[in-house]
Amino acid sequence: MAMKLVIGTKSGKCYQKELSTQEAEALYGKALGETINGELIGISGVELELRGGSDIDGFPMRKDVHGQNRKKVLLTKGVGFSGKLRGKRFGGLRVKKMVCGNTVHNKIHQVNVKVVKGEQAIEAAFAPAPAEEAKEE
Repeated sequence: MAMKLVIGTKSGKCYQKELSTQEAEALYGKALGETINGELIGISGVELELRGGSDIDGFPMRKDVHGQNRKKVLLTKGVGFSGKLRGKRFGGLRVKKMVCGNTVHNKIHQVNVKVVKGEQAIEAAFAPAPAEEAKEE
């Protein structure tokens, strides 16, 4: 199964890239918070920081859960805490939820990254081709 990479820029735009198996294997073993060189995923001149993601069943990666396995953790807020349970009415609520560890492995389906250096290279890499612009008009 192919891994998807969601690249967020400082301007607020997000770009998606589907990684080949070779590019995805370059990310295996990296933990959330680490910075990677863009050449690992085929975009030169960029430095990216791993920020989050989810596995093949939709469980979110959480930075404070170490390793590759899924774990049930007791949450009061943050990643993995259900949006329905937030609010003033449920103050002090704690819920046990299943989350995925902070290390990228072969069962991770989506990885979210943010651009640390080289935002112009990202814009250029994902710019539409001139033929596509003509079709849109």
